[in-house]
Amino acid sequence: MVTIPRHVRLARLEGLAEAGLGERLGDAPPPEVIASLPEGPAERERRAQRFTYLAEAAGTDGRRVRGVVEGSDTYGLTAAIAVESARRLVAEPAKAGVLAPAQAFDPGAFLDFLGAYGVRWAIEGGPGR
Repeated sequence: MVTIPRHVRLARLEGLAEAGLGERLGDAPPPEVIASLPEGPAERERRAQRFTYLAEAAGTDGRRVRGVVEGSDTYGLTAAIAVESARRLVAEPAKAGVLAPAQAFDPGAFLDFLGAYGVRWAIEGGPGR
């Protein structure tokens, strides 16, 4: 959400999340709590985890577009995204400076790449998969 205004002109941006997320992330846990945490979920639990990201946009002309990205295993997917991002930056360097992911890489091509990891995406009123 915080990077969207870097590459999309807009008058207003709203974000929604699971009701308890802000409360769970409101205060940083003490260092001893962090040190006592397990490595992360087991592979079986990771594969069972699911996510859906929904974005809706309305243009000044009233046209509305909706994008949906769905998948599973955000732990494993994060690793795949980091490695592919580094590979792409080496193969075809992005322009200099701080960039939102959609500025550094073609969003559709990157989402298509993630299809090999079970990611599905679609855009109502535009191209998608």
